[in-house]
Amino acid sequence: MSNRGFGVRLFEMQPDGTLEPFLGVDEDYFAGAVPNVGDTFAKWGLNDVYTFFSVQRRLFIDSPNADNGWCVIVRSIESAPQLETVVNAWAEDTKFWADVDEHERVEKGERLAESLRKLTTKKKPAPNPPATPKAKKTLKKMLKPRPAKKPGDNQT
Repeated sequence: MSNRGFGVRLFEMQPDGTLEPFLGVDEDYFAGAVPNVGDTFAKWGLNDVYTFFSVQRRLFIDSPNADNGWCVIVRSIESAPQLETVVNAWAEDTKFWADVDEHERVEKGERLAESLRKLTTKKKPAPNPPATPKAKKTLKKMLKPRPAKKPGDNQT
């Protein structure tokens, strides 16, 4: 297993004292903090049932094969009302924030759609403002037909 990115390996201590590989992950799995002695690890299972483990020992293994990492020994423990309360509160909080994220995603999508609609809708040109009396007079002069030239007028 040299250099496979498993910086933390959890082994479950069996009733007969043997160790069974349980989980191999990198340090980021635990948000950068390796479980320590006395910590409780709640492992989610099917049908939202958690299994609880107590950390018994933590060792850093230095390996000549560049397979260095943390070995965490855990022991299965019985569920207790306090542990169940904690994982249920965690699940409710997670659902709450997922709902908030979804609501914000929908609102953002609606705002983007509205902006896109505004950008792609052709605007009608603004009507010309009413002309002032002076402007009307000037326009009238400009549009006034000129008298036709008579034959023999000076044509240049």
